[in-house]
Amino acid sequence: MQLIWRHLLLKQTKTVFDMIAEHQNQVAELKGIKPQDDDWLCLQYQRAKAALQASGIDLAPCMNDTLAGNFMLNAERQIRLVDFEYASNNDRHYELALWFGEMFFSDEMELALIEDYFGQVSAQTVARIKLNKALADIKWSTWAMVQHAVSQLDFDFYKYGTWKHMRARSIINDSQWETWLRQA
Repeated sequence: MQLIWRHLLLKQTKTVFDMIAEHQNQVAELKGIKPQDDDWLCLQYQRAKAALQASGIDLAPCMNDTLAGNFMLNAERQIRLVDFEYASNNDRHYELALWFGEMFFSDEMELALIEDYFGQVSAQTVARIKLNKALADIKWSTWAMVQHAVSQLDFDFYKYGTWKHMRARSIINDSQWETWLRQA
């Protein structure tokens, strides 16, 4: 399967690590608002990044924006994906983690989807997805900090970012966090 994906990769590779670094730099340049525990969140991000990189990044073409509104269902019940402005090669575990987080699937549904996608459920796959769920929330909360500083849209990006930070914290504070770091 890995060989097939290499031939289907997109021209651009931009991992969650690249996206977070880009947004962190933008927040710094804009002197944007950061959460009070930003240092702790950054430390946990670095720990997750090290754990994920230690076992290798499994690149695949990714949409990187799996909001429910980007899935269109037609009268024939066919699903179409829209909005590919953030598409790049990224770790497939990140794409699944982002989708799982945006859809609020139950743990049971996530395990069923993992089995459908990979053919089996392994502790390493679950750990990689759990870590990436936290990273997805850190990525989008940091993006929201940038948008709060620059956007003219009538949308509360600060509130959105705060919510994403809270969800990242809840994953990081899970009693399994240290186990996921080891298993990734």
